[in-house]
Amino acid sequence: MKVGNTMKNTFDNLYIYFSEKYLTHQRTTEECNLIIEMCNLKPGDSVLDVGCGNGRITNELARRGFDVTGIDWSADALSQAASKAAKENLSVNFKNANFLDFKELDKYNLILSWYTSFGYTDDKSSRTLLRQLNASLKTGGIILIDHINRERYLKNLPRYNIEERDSNYMIDMFSYEISTGFLNINRRFIKNGETVAAPYSIRLISYTELKDWLCYAGFEDIYGFDGYGKPLTLDSNRMIVIGAKKQ
Repeated sequence: MKVGNTMKNTFDNLYIYFSEKYLTHQRTTEECNLIIEMCNLKPGDSVLDVGCGNGRITNELARRGFDVTGIDWSADALSQAASKAAKENLSVNFKNANFLDFKELDKYNLILSWYTSFGYTDDKSSRTLLRQLNASLKTGGIILIDHINRERYLKNLPRYNIEERDSNYMIDMFSYEISTGFLNINRRFIKNGETVAAPYSIRLISYTELKDWLCYAGFEDIYGFDGYGKPLTLDSNRMIVIGAKKQ
């Protein structure tokens, strides 16, 4: 399954409009602080942001002196990211591509998959992607994956979620397939009286599974953390997994 085949409209302009309500500048600043600290980044280090969307994290890292490349399959989101970068004279390399078709060798100090931008394909494709990302890292480079903490989420699986902005709505209805491990989100945008359907599915991955996938892809020194950089627990708010390319 290719990223984007079943995700038309899911993370394009409508999603960006609603997400701006909670993906604030302060949140972005704090998250970039955490990324830099956890990965021990140095000015000038090269970073690949996989699933960069409208450049929220990508552009902030560029502001701080890192050599950043952002890749996303959404042309609309990338257009916004590039426009924002241009207004600030930020040097960011944006690429509109399917993650699975992206191949570079020994180029990056850090590969970043932030805010649940991994797991939209079948398991075989996800493992293949991890191998490709490993090949794109310099020796000793770091991969960081920020994802849903499956254990906590399934204990508190919501039936729905509604985001409201200016009397417009993003409505998500949730169901979980235990046979596949996929969370199905039946998403509807209602804006200015018009309704747009944008359903999608994402694999809820346990820490043990993701650690095994990363080992298989050629990573070592793999550790799990919560959204604040503390050791991962069953009740952690997020699951951040870090691994290093084998020396």
